[in-house]
Amino acid sequence: MANSLDVRAIALRSGIDEIRNDRASGASEQTVRAAKLLVECAQYAPADLPDIAAALIAAQPATGPLYNLATLALRSPDVPAACREFLASMERSAARVAQIAAALVPDGATVMTHSFSSTILTAFREASYRGKRFSVICPESRPICEGIAMAASLGMGGIPASLIADSAIHRVLSEVQLVLVGTDAASPRGIFNKTGTALLALAARELGVPVYVLCSSCKFLPRSYDPPLETPKDPHQLLERKLPQVTVVKYPCDVTPLD
Repeated sequence: MANSLDVRAIALRSGIDEIRNDRASGASEQTVRAAKLLVECAQYAPADLPDIAAALIAAQPATGPLYNLATLALRSPDVPAACREFLASMERSAARVAQIAAALVPDGATVMTHSFSSTILTAFREASYRGKRFSVICPESRPICEGIAMAASLGMGGIPASLIADSAIHRVLSEVQLVLVGTDAASPRGIFNKTGTALLALAARELGVPVYVLCSSCKFLPRSYDPPLETPKDPHQLLERKLPQVTVVKYPCDVTPLD
């Protein structure tokens, strides 16, 4: 029979696998789950902390706060306290970013976003709370269609939202005064976000529509770390059935250069 340490080791690895396979949660949610695993490891298997931290980073290599939390845990003499403070700081920063971003939304504007971002959603709610009237266009963000969740959340909050096909972005951008998107990480290389963000930014630049990325400092990656782009994942999310001589390739995220 496996002892308690073996059971905890299995649970830690299972938790890392869940984070690795998670394509629906945002960076903040994944970081909260990673913090719980780091605290558990520090308490019950401290010798394994370097391996667990490395495995978490490898699970989501382009998630800025997760990377920064894992590296912080390796340097800290008190991992639980360091994780608590990091998460508290992340929450405070997200609220502050949302407050600043709310001021960017003009009264009467039409704004476009992409995918689902809790920071973006909070910013829109803050702008609405301040009495601004605006509407939001949400591309569907295939293949997981996080844009549907964003549109639904906005609608339930009393903010008018339109859901469009990703391929219609360029067509409707001429009606937009502002683009706001979130990000999983920011580095000198660019912004790591849901696939389609780079094309949206290119189209907005062509049409002269300003684009803002909402990002707190916990998502900044050091210059010494250049995260690899994820390899193609979950082809069945794009096409459930097999076609002869057809390879289905699903890219989860892209990099939008800062310029």
